[in-house]
Amino acid sequence: MKLMVFDLDTALCQTSTMDGLAMASAIYDVTECHIQPETIGQISDLKALWYQAAGTLPSGDDLKSLRDRFSFHLRRQFIIRPSVVEANYPMVEAVNRLQSRSDTVVGLVSTSSASVLVLKARAIGLMSETIPVATGDDADHFDGILKSMKVRVMRSFGCFYDQAELIGGIDWHIAAQRQKMQHTLPQDFITEHVVPAHTNLFRRAGVSA
Repeated sequence: MKLMVFDLDTALCQTSTMDGLAMASAIYDVTECHIQPETIGQISDLKALWYQAAGTLPSGDDLKSLRDRFSFHLRRQFIIRPSVVEANYPMVEAVNRLQSRSDTVVGLVSTSSASVLVLKARAIGLMSETIPVATGDDADHFDGILKSMKVRVMRSFGCFYDQAELIGGIDWHIAAQRQKMQHTLPQDFITEHVVPAHTNLFRRAGVSA
């Protein structure tokens, strides 16, 4: 049995423009401080973003409020700017196919809240209702999110897996090593799994790829 975990934000639904706009609005809601959206490179470290904007360290309740407001504003971004979604749809199709394999367990992780994960998954047509997920609601750091994923897999499937692989951006690399998971960058996964699959489809259809 193999566990394959995908980081939704860096591998399947890369919406950095929308994320930055939504996070800037969320930070203003909870701190009344302005932060330029273009200075928000990634949203995984909420404590750093809070400090960057307000100059103080947030409490646990502060971070929860920030996640809730981010979810609210991101939903608005998806309504206003649906064309901004830069999903790799062939990759999403590959992940959906993996879920039907008897020797593979697929999981999703995100540093955002569970509500944001559901929002993004639905927007790109990813089947995620019946698979284990772990998000920023479970922990405020990469290691904690991956640990939560492992626990969910054990509870949901009640079996041990021989291999564990994380497909996500470079920010996940150290946490993946600590959790004894192979780390694969999204572009490498595409080269290994997505491109050959689509080439074979073309060949079976008698079309030159």
